[in-house]
Amino acid sequence: MVSGDGYGAQGEARLTLSMSGEALGALEAYLQSGAARGQPFEQALREALHGVPQAGPALADRCFLSRRTLRRVHEFIAANLAHDIRIADIARAAALSAWHLGRSYHQATGQSLWQYVLQARARHAHRLIAEQPDTPLAEIALQCGFQSYGQFIAAFRKTYGLTPGAWRRTLDGAVQ
Repeated sequence: MVSGDGYGAQGEARLTLSMSGEALGALEAYLQSGAARGQPFEQALREALHGVPQAGPALADRCFLSRRTLRRVHEFIAANLAHDIRIADIARAAALSAWHLGRSYHQATGQSLWQYVLQARARHAHRLIAEQPDTPLAEIALQCGFQSYGQFIAAFRKTYGLTPGAWRRTLDGAVQ
């Protein structure tokens, strides 16, 4: 999108440009070719961008992650559940900025990246509670990377609808 917003202090025209990388590259190539010399800037822009999609709400909103990137993100999280995972670390593994990853992940999955991390930790804890019935729940929380026991309980309850202790008691009842 190209829009003028009046004139600056020296009387020069001010232009606001919002375009895709492809459009910007086409403009740069056109201007470097010299074909725009002597033409009014607006005409040069129109000719350079003819047929090149411009960024607008429709293009800006389509920043979903590829399946490969999504798989890489999930694999990184699964491999690092027990550690202190930061969004910046996940973004680095996905070769994206933290901001772009967070926004794109939410658009692709409908949940925030941090919600997914907590949910993955809760699923891991769910398995460990069943596999290690004598391990204290606080130790399982640490093994799964939860920062506190309260965070562990809240994430587990949100994922499964019951506390880790209640889940363990249902397993104890099933064994007897």
